[in-house]
Amino acid sequence: MMMSSFHRFITSCASISVIFLLRQQSSIFTLAAECVSPANVCSGWGDPFRPLPGCKEYVQCERGAIKFFNTCMDGTLFDVYVQACNWDYDTFCDIETCAPSMKPTLHPTTGPPTAFPSAAPSVSPSSSPTPEPSFGPTYNFFYSMEAYTMKWAFQDTVLVAYNANGIKFPSTRYTYDGMITAVEEMASAGIQSDGRDFRFYVGNEESNLQYGRTNLAAFLAMAMTESILYDTCDELNEAQVAGKYAISNSCGQHGRSYQDEVCTNPAEAIMSCDVDVNMVVVSSSTSINQGGRPPPPLSCRPKADWSDYAGYWDSRTGQASTNPYANTLGRIDTEGCCFWGRGVLLTRGVCNIGRLNYYLGKRAHDERGEGRFPTIDFCKDPEATCASDSSTETMRWITGLFDWIYRVQSYEADSWSYMKALRKFVDNGFVDDDDERYPFIDTVSSVFVRDCHDIKCSNLQVTKKDARRFNFYKVMEIMKMTDKPTRNPTQNPTAFNEPTPAPSKPKIEIKPPPPVWSQPPPIPGVTLTGNLPSTTDDISPASTNPSPTSDINPVVVNLTPPAPSTNNEEPQQSDVPFEGLIVLNDNAACSCSITGVAWSLSIAIAIACIVLN
Repeated sequence: MMMSSFHRFITSCASISVIFLLRQQSSIFTLAAECVSPANVCSGWGDPFRPLPGCKEYVQCERGAIKFFNTCMDGTLFDVYVQACNWDYDTFCDIETCAPSMKPTLHPTTGPPTAFPSAAPSVSPSSSPTPEPSFGPTYNFFYSMEAYTMKWAFQDTVLVAYNANGIKFPSTRYTYDGMITAVEEMASAGIQSDGRDFRFYVGNEESNLQYGRTNLAAFLAMAMTESILYDTCDELNEAQVAGKYAISNSCGQHGRSYQDEVCTNPAEAIMSCDVDVNMVVVSSSTSINQGGRPPPPLSCRPKADWSDYAGYWDSRTGQASTNPYANTLGRIDTEGCCFWGRGVLLTRGVCNIGRLNYYLGKRAHDERGEGRFPTIDFCKDPEATCASDSSTETMRWITGLFDWIYRVQSYEADSWSYMKALRKFVDNGFVDDDDERYPFIDTVSSVFVRDCHDIKCSNLQVTKKDARRFNFYKVMEIMKMTDKPTRNPTQNPTAFNEPTPAPSKPKIEIKPPPPVWSQPPPIPGVTLTGNLPSTTDDISPASTNPSPTSDINPVVVNLTPPAPSTNNEEPQQSDVPFEGLIVLNDNAACSCSITGVAWSLSIAIAIACIVLN
C-alpha cells in the first residue's frame, strides 16, 4: 500500500514536471501571438524584460507598466531566452508591429499622438503639449551608459579582479553603479574650489560623445591597472629587490620617494602635505593575487633608535626579517613614509594627496568654506580614503577622478595637449598616425605616471605600460568604439607578469562559448537514442544494451537536439526546443517539447520509474 502511494506520488511529480516544461516553453512565445506595442508589451504575466518589435529595443516591466526603455548595442538583439541582448545571429525575433487603427478617436487629443513614448513619459497627461525637457550636456552620454548590455560588459570585463590562481571575480570595491554615480557627479556638478571648476569631460553634444567615451576609457585603463585588477584601495607592496619585498617600499616603489614628491609649481607649493615622522599608519588592504605568501600591508612608523630597521619579507618562506634591507632608493626604515597610493587611481605623494586636502578636504572647508569631504584631513589621515568612517566607494572614485582632471585631463606642456591629442585620436578613427611621435595612450600613461609626456622628460619608467594600453582598448571595445566586444577574455594578467601588448589597432576575434551539450552518464536499463553531439565511447555496451535476463524493464529516452552547424564556426550554445520521447513503461508514454537544458530532468524521471518497477 505504501509502495503504491509512493508510486502514484512519483508519477504525479513526473507529470507535473513535464507539464511545467511545456508551459514554460510555450510562455516564451505567448507575446508573439499578437501584435506588440508599448501600450500592451507589459500586459499579462511574463518575464520582466520584454522586446519591442524588431527586438532592437526592449522594456523592463513592473506591475504591468513600463519602468525603463533600453536599446541593444549594434550587432545585438534582445533574446527572450537569456533575458538580455545577444548577438543578432544567435537571436530569433518574431515580434510583430501592431497595424495602425483606422478608426478615429471619439475625443481628439490636443496634440498629435506619438507612436512611441519618450524616454521619460509623464505620469498624467497635461491639457497642452508638454515642452521637451532640457537635458544637460551630459544627458546623452549617461543615457547610453544605462543600457543593460553596457552594464553587463563593464561588470564582466572591466570591474573585475583576479586571485592568485587567475580566477576572475567581481570587484567588491569598484562597481558599475558606483562608477556611474561618481562620474555623473564629477561631469555634471564637478568640484568648485578656490575659484576653479573641475569637471570630468564627457562631451557636450551628440556629435562629440566619442571624445567623452575615449576620456573615460583612458581613465579606466589607468584605474584597472592600478587598483581594480587587485580589488584594492591601497597600494600594494609589489616591488621586489633581489627576490624579497622591502618593508620600506611604503616610502616609494619603482624608484620613487613619495614623501619627497612635493609640488614644484610655485603656485602650488603651499598645497603639499607636511611630513609627520611620528605618524603611524597601516594599510587596510591586503594582496589577493600575489603568488606564494604575499607580503604584509604597507605601513609607516617612527624609528625607535638608530638600529630600528624595517627589514624585509620573504614570500617563499612567509617570514619577516628585521635585518637592514633597502628599497630601490636605499630606504631601510618607514619613518614618515605614509603617503603611498590610495583610491581608484592610487593617488600618491605629498603633493597629490595635499591637493586633495586643499581642494576637496578639510583644508578647503576650514580656509574657504568649501570641500567635497569637509571633515576629512587627507594630510593628517592619508588612510581616510580607504579606512575612515566616511570612506565610501564614492570617495574612492571621486578622489581618483579629481586626480585625473587635475593632472591628466588639463595637461598641456610644450607642443602636447591632452585634449587636443584626444580629439585628434578620435577624429583619426581611434588610431595613431604611423609617424606619430607621441602615441595617444602611451603618452597618456607617461603623463599619469611621470607628470610629463616626453620620452626623456623624467628618469622614472612608465610602469605597466603594456597593461595600460591593453586595458584602454578593452574598454574601447565595450563602448563600441573599435570592433565588436570579444566573448572570450584574454589570459588574465598577474601581479608581476604584464599582459600581452595590444597593437595600436587591435584585431578582434569573436568566438562563441564552447557547446553545453554533453553525453549523460551511463544508466543501467536505459537506452539513449538521438544525435547528441558527443562521443559514445564512455557508454559501455553493457549499459546501453541491458541483458535479456535483466528484470529491469528497458526505458527508452530519445533526445534529438538540433543538427550541428555546418559552417566553420564552433558549435553554438542553443536553447532551441527539440523533441524528446520518454517511454516510462509499457502502459505510459509521453512526448513533449522541452528545452536543451531540461533533458537531464527527463532521465531523472526515467530512473525513478526503473526503481519503482
